[in-house]
Amino acid sequence: MRNLIIAVLVLVHTAALLAQPRTLTYEEAVSIALQKNVDFNVQHNEVDRALSQRMQSIANLGPNVSVSADFFDRRGRQQIQNPETNQVEFLDVISNNISGNFNANITLFNGLNKLQTYRSQQSNVQAQEFGLERARQNTVFNVAQQYLQVLLSEELYRIAQDNYRNQTENLKRIQGQVEVGALGIVDQYNQTAEVKRLESLVIRAKNNYENDKLILAQTLQLEPGTDFVLVNPNYSIEYTLNLQVDLDDLYQTALTNRPDYNQQKQLVLRNTRNVNALRGNYYPSLSAFYQYGSFYNSRIPFSRNDQLRDVNPYQFYGFSLTVPIMNGFSSRVRVQTAKIDRDNSMLQESNLKTVIYRDVKAAYQNFEAAKANYLSSVAQYEAADAAYKLAKERYELGLSTFVEFSQASNALILGQAAKAQSEYTLMFQETILNYQIGQLK
Repeated sequence: MRNLIIAVLVLVHTAALLAQPRTLTYEEAVSIALQKNVDFNVQHNEVDRALSQRMQSIANLGPNVSVSADFFDRRGRQQIQNPETNQVEFLDVISNNISGNFNANITLFNGLNKLQTYRSQQSNVQAQEFGLERARQNTVFNVAQQYLQVLLSEELYRIAQDNYRNQTENLKRIQGQVEVGALGIVDQYNQTAEVKRLESLVIRAKNNYENDKLILAQTLQLEPGTDFVLVNPNYSIEYTLNLQVDLDDLYQTALTNRPDYNQQKQLVLRNTRNVNALRGNYYPSLSAFYQYGSFYNSRIPFSRNDQLRDVNPYQFYGFSLTVPIMNGFSSRVRVQTAKIDRDNSMLQESNLKTVIYRDVKAAYQNFEAAKANYLSSVAQYEAADAAYKLAKERYELGLSTFVEFSQASNALILGQAAKAQSEYTLMFQETILNYQIGQLK
């Protein structure tokens, strides 16, 4: 009985823990996204592919070595050496044969094709690594945007709840004053309408909050039905307000640090080296080769070991020179195609510089505007808060109308929302600025 009670308590405790929403920090959200984001993982696989191709180009600089063996029966006329007369005779026989070869060759010169191919693959590896870094920054950027949007929606939801709660309390006070004849019934009706309006705002704010959470949950690939709450990051608004930035410095920083621009430069270098590698096919190719082999024939009157070791071994070695004369313009077409790829990548690099300047300038202007907007919204909220307190006091004393009190209440709601909106906008504008200059960590 005791064990049964303990088991039930454990199950109840476990169910309670599972029912509690999961707490997510910003770092945890980014970590989860990097593990499950498709684009990031695809780019990671592309880096692995590039590393494999580079390894192949390194190995291709060395010799090619192979070993072969053949086992076969031969029927028909064959050259068989007569050991008694030491002369070769042509006999129509069936023989069992075994042969083996060791082959090695190395390219001594082929227009530096292999060397340029290796350098091209090295540039490709660096390009893919920059692409991986940009994919990481894209993932972090998306998570940061959605994370801050959830926090903003949560804050707006909290503001809507507070306003609804406060105005509900005001309605109770007005009802009490109406009962004693201090206020007219019309004020109670007006306040009731205002409370219902704020109730609809609460419902709308909650719906926006839940929808934004669903978008973030989809990005993080969380299990369906997983509830979570976010931890507000340790963010200093004063540091951001005091942050001074220069447009020219930001642009130069972006050209140095933007992974997508560095990737494009490496792609131009890769394609240029690929052109040089293919041009090597225009030149003669010189290689050295060596071959060692032996064979066994059942019709030769020596043992298998004697034939393979002493009687039949042979060696070939020397140099091989290949001079291209006519190959249907295959090399020429490949070089022209590589030149087009190189020229296109150079055009893309030039266009990307223009895009980067536009992105950086827009992020700079939006960042400065966000700072000014935040300071303005703070002043708006402080003024609306002071006006609301004064209007509330005057209305309770019967010195102002309900319309004036309602206007002050609405102004406070707008001021609270504007302050929250501008604060999170400023936080995100700094994230955008870091993203555009390639320093998003």
